[in-house]
Amino acid sequence: MNLKRAILFLLLVVPGSAAVIASTWWGINDFSALEKANRNFDKLVSEGADQKELFIASHKENTHRINVGFDGTWVALGGILISMGILGIAQTQNK
Repeated sequence: MNLKRAILFLLLVVPGSAAVIASTWWGINDFSALEKANRNFDKLVSEGADQKELFIASHKENTHRINVGFDGTWVALGGILISMGILGIAQTQNK
């Protein structure tokens, strides 16, 4: 492996893979928390909770919803880094 390929691998493929793995892991955790918050909100609605309790539960649910969305964004950005690195490695010719 020549120097250009090693640099592309170390600066794009490795960090991109780390971003995809970490963001996927956090996305799964955040999605579980989102489902739990959603069930809690539904339970409060069915119990006839007051406006303040519903507002707090809704805020918690929306916080998890935003986190899941951004975790997905980081998965996509990590995938772009991986793709750029692999494409650069494939296009680099051995001399």
